[in-house]
Amino acid sequence: MSMARVQVLPEILAHKIAAGEIVERPASVVKELLENSLDAQSTKIVIEADNGGTSRILIRDDGVGMSPEDARTAFKHHATSKISTFDDLLRLSTLGFRGEALPSIASVSRMRLRTVARSDDGSQEPRPGTEIVFEGGNLRSEGEIAWPAGTEVTVEDLFFNVPARRKFLKSIPTELTNVTRQIMSYALACPNVEFQFTHQKRSVLEATRSKDLGERVYQLFGQDFLANLVELDSSNDTVRIRGFTSLPHEQRSSGGSQFLYVNGRSVSDRVLTRAIRDSYQDLIPASVYPVVILFVELDPAEIDVNVHPRKTEIRFRNSSPVYTGIRQAIERALVLGKASFSALSRPIPGSQLQPMFGKERPWDIQTPAGHPFPDRYELGGFRLNSPYQPSLPSGFQTNPISSSLPTFSSEPDPHGDDAIPETAHLARSPVVLGQFVESFIVVTERDSVLLVDQHVAHERILYDRALKSMESGEQMPLQRLLVPVTLQLDPRQSAVFEHLSEELNRNGFEVDWFGNQTIVVKGVPAVAGHCDAQRLLQEILSSFDTREFRGDQAAEGLQRLREKL
Repeated sequence: MSMARVQVLPEILAHKIAAGEIVERPASVVKELLENSLDAQSTKIVIEADNGGTSRILIRDDGVGMSPEDARTAFKHHATSKISTFDDLLRLSTLGFRGEALPSIASVSRMRLRTVARSDDGSQEPRPGTEIVFEGGNLRSEGEIAWPAGTEVTVEDLFFNVPARRKFLKSIPTELTNVTRQIMSYALACPNVEFQFTHQKRSVLEATRSKDLGERVYQLFGQDFLANLVELDSSNDTVRIRGFTSLPHEQRSSGGSQFLYVNGRSVSDRVLTRAIRDSYQDLIPASVYPVVILFVELDPAEIDVNVHPRKTEIRFRNSSPVYTGIRQAIERALVLGKASFSALSRPIPGSQLQPMFGKERPWDIQTPAGHPFPDRYELGGFRLNSPYQPSLPSGFQTNPISSSLPTFSSEPDPHGDDAIPETAHLARSPVVLGQFVESFIVVTERDSVLLVDQHVAHERILYDRALKSMESGEQMPLQRLLVPVTLQLDPRQSAVFEHLSEELNRNGFEVDWFGNQTIVVKGVPAVAGHCDAQRLLQEILSSFDTREFRGDQAAEGLQRLREKL
């Protein structure tokens, strides 16, 4: 008789495997516990973390709480108060529904739950609370305690009993950044709820109850950030779109500043991201991202949220009206916000590329009668130094232009006009025709016409200078600002700056904390020239936002920072 090869896994092992689908990192724990707190009708949520959440996470709320019986049942797999039949999934109004969060977290950590049920009749009379302690999925203790209100969950030593999973955790700054973004995401989705987040007893995020989304955006990101957003509010027969999106000049180097929601649930969905990208395809370079806070609302029966245990992936029954609705909402908002093609690439103040054109004469374009341009297209000036007289349809006019083309030269004649004498060795040099929308240099070379992005070219110059300093072993020289500037950070950038400040100060910056989520910039790297110090730091902090920090590899971090500069 042969031995059976197919065996039922031990319960503890099965639970650890199942937990891997839900609990991937500290941010996953925060997500699941926040959803429980929000589903419990909380109006205030306090989050504490140590070491990026790897050693301790505490979440306390003032929600409805649980009775002793419900608290015990909540640690059983597939135990939930959110649904009772499959049809409930078609009209789901809660964030959680699987009944897997608490048992999964308890199986890979040391976990303590304290709770008390809110009185059904609104009575303020004290009621006994419940405390339950689990360690590695095993119940250690259970008892009655005095507890004022709501629920508190403490998770310590995440993955202490799963070394293979623990070694895949990232560095503390990286985990903290992910936890912070998770909290920001729920704070944006629920402006009527107060959020407080501290890390190592230092405040990272504070958001009091807000009257609307705009006030919550102001709390988290500041007035300057809000001033560069336009409001979304549009609907069709199927979907309603609301939120905020950025004007084209407000760009980020990663998609970390896009917060997307469907029926109040934070999601990651290709339909939404493609609609956003396509809405900006003629307005910003493909390598950057707009800032978007997008809420999509539609009939719950039109989406499937039961795609993945983490509940961040969804499927639309019909994605076409969702895609169309998002595009229409964003494009309409950008028109009303006076978006223009001149925002294709932001100009670089103080750039060495600006003064090369001499006397500039605008080419004014007027629309033919009866054919006005749409409001959304506001063409900037196109300046030419060329004998070429374009042939334009009737109704268009041009101003006279100069009779000669400049060529590249590092020493223009201070007593001459726009013309630069052509010499034999410059005969094949590229010829500058002019500048388009104050962002692109129009150049001819042999039989080709080239568009040079001034912003990208300027970044390349700075990169080459920084790389040269690094290769020579030189320390980045500091250029002090005549007037220090302050920069308000969002909570996630604050978490990044906390761990990057020393590296910044070793590499040409002089920056320090100025107040709550505000830093003061007193100096920038000399290679940055006359740059916008605020924007430069914003880009650096945003770029590290989604990257791995390895404080023990200083040389690697130094090189990455200098490459960004």
